[in-house]
Amino acid sequence: MNKNNNVICDFGVHKGESYKQLPACFLNWMIGVNHQRADIAKAELQRREQAVQQQVQAQSH
Repeated sequence: MNKNNNVICDFGVHKGESYKQLPACFLNWMIGVNHQRADIAKAELQRREQAVQQQVQAQSH
């Protein structure tokens, strides 16, 4: 999701914040209501999941 590293939220309470900083519950809400930027929210949640998986793998070695 490198292309979304600097994408800024342009609406609501989190307007002006990077998607990397948004709460997961907000991203999930965006997906749940099929927001026009739900694809960005999905990509950010996937990025976070991959980061966690990488950390777990690194700790288990």
